[in-house]
Amino acid sequence: MKIKLKNIIITGFIAALILPFILITDFFPFARFGMFAEPVSPADTFKIFEADYYQNHQWHNLDAKNFNMASGSFMYLAGNYFYRNQSKEFLFKLSRAIPDTSIYAWRLKQIQIPGDNLQQSDTVIIEILKTR
Repeated sequence: MKIKLKNIIITGFIAALILPFILITDFFPFARFGMFAEPVSPADTFKIFEADYYQNHQWHNLDAKNFNMASGSFMYLAGNYFYRNQSKEFLFKLSRAIPDTSIYAWRLKQIQIPGDNLQQSDTVIIEILKTR
């Protein structure tokens, strides 16, 4: 049998197209897919978002259940606005959704807990919004 030069070129071209996908070892462009595309971080870090409101000269933690919102939904919304750099907008909409005139200010916090160690948690105040 004669192997034609044309068949060798076609086989080499197809192999050159397929071989990188077979030998790929780094899925970095595909590992960041998702809604927020946050940087890759250790899997043992747990992130929590909390909203506080300032009322009667002290900060109170917002309990989403008291306002007919599931805590998972609140975490999703807070994370969504945080990763889009729209935290101030989130607090503004939150203040409009809870029209309590005695609330002076709102703040959004992110708490990072490494592993299961609560003593080493790190709290970052992301945004503060004064309502009056």
